[in-house]
Amino acid sequence: MHWNWDPNHWKRSTKVLLGIATIWPVIYMALFFLTIFSLFLLLPFGEARSNPRSENIDLIQLDRKIRNGELKQLIVKPDEIVTMDRVGNREYHTEVRNESTRAEILREAREVDGSCQPRVANIEEETGRPTSPFFPIGIVALFGAHLFTIFLIMGLMPFYIILAVKSDRVDQTMKIIWAVLICMVGMFAMPVFWYLYVWREPPVSPVGGSAAQSPGESTSGTA
Repeated sequence: MHWNWDPNHWKRSTKVLLGIATIWPVIYMALFFLTIFSLFLLLPFGEARSNPRSENIDLIQLDRKIRNGELKQLIVKPDEIVTMDRVGNREYHTEVRNESTRAEILREAREVDGSCQPRVANIEEETGRPTSPFFPIGIVALFGAHLFTIFLIMGLMPFYIILAVKSDRVDQTMKIIWAVLICMVGMFAMPVFWYLYVWREPPVSPVGGSAAQSPGESTSGTA
């Protein structure tokens, strides 16, 4: 089957599909960087604002609160200890990465006070970070979209270079310029070329005139 490289003979649906494929890498890159920016900058602030009654305390403050019986809950995580105040439900975060330090805090929290009750009533231990079941699915989907976009760009670049070279609407100088642009900044140059030479209709010649004249043609006349 012979492919017609003249967009004027293409169906409108073919032009639309080519346009979607052409603009997708730009949309994907914008979404990709926006997602990365959100993960590294926005999520930590959102997590900090999720509990307005939360604050960070050091080990000395934590030890004092445990000894004074001010805490009703203590959660030991891999890299921090989260505690809850008995009054006001205020949440405290203490960074603790040392195993022996965490064990000492747990021992102190489980000690029985004068009322034969542990200093902290509710104690929990988390051995690892909870992982969302959607996390691996998201990683696989992101990798698939990234791989698809790379192969799409690799396929579109030679297609648009051939299209620019074979186009009758582009002069010889512009063919070279477009070929260089598509090779250098193809992701941004290809949508522009698609709009100018694929989607936009060519200018209509004046009635009674011709768009171009072959070199062999000459105008006959009499003296």
